[in-house]
Amino acid sequence: MYDMRRCSEPGCDETVLFESPYCAQHHPDPDAFTSALLAKFAKPGAIKSVNAAGLRFQGVDLSGKRFFSCSFSKTILRNMVFAGCTFRMCFFDFCAADSCDFSGIDAQFCSFAGARFLNDSFEHSELVHNNFDGAKMTECTFNNSNLYNSRFIMAEFERTDFIDCNLKRSMIIPSKEIEVSWRLSNTQEAIHDLDRIDL
Repeated sequence: MYDMRRCSEPGCDETVLFESPYCAQHHPDPDAFTSALLAKFAKPGAIKSVNAAGLRFQGVDLSGKRFFSCSFSKTILRNMVFAGCTFRMCFFDFCAADSCDFSGIDAQFCSFAGARFLNDSFEHSELVHNNFDGAKMTECTFNNSNLYNSRFIMAEFERTDFIDCNLKRSMIIPSKEIEVSWRLSNTQEAIHDLDRIDL
């Protein structure tokens, strides 16, 4: 798991960035830190236990990378390419992702809770045992994806497609749903009522 130490700035409760004594807000040069981190991502091999919470990433292709126990919580992601990436126990909670490509990813036991997705693609992905609770998805596509046992409780869907998806044991209980397509998906195998949750 990534470093859970608190930021060295007095009174700050945020966790420190990877190999840094500060969080993103209090780092003296977050842009240079982000560039150095991306250089590390570019090297061959898996990326493990990296805390990048609160940073900004834009216009970088990270296709096919493998991330284990990493945090992208509260990050801002713009025009990022994560196509074909593997994520295990990673955190994207409360991130803001705009025009990003998550197509073909294999994400398990990850949290996207409270995230904001705009014009993002998750098509042809394995999204198994993930948490999208409270997330907002606008103009996104999840077509041809496996959403087995993932949670979308109190999520918001606007102009978003879930065409030909596996929804078995997924919890689809949105707080808002506007112009959403579930065509060819097995919606009858999803859980649509909190009373049906087997604890």
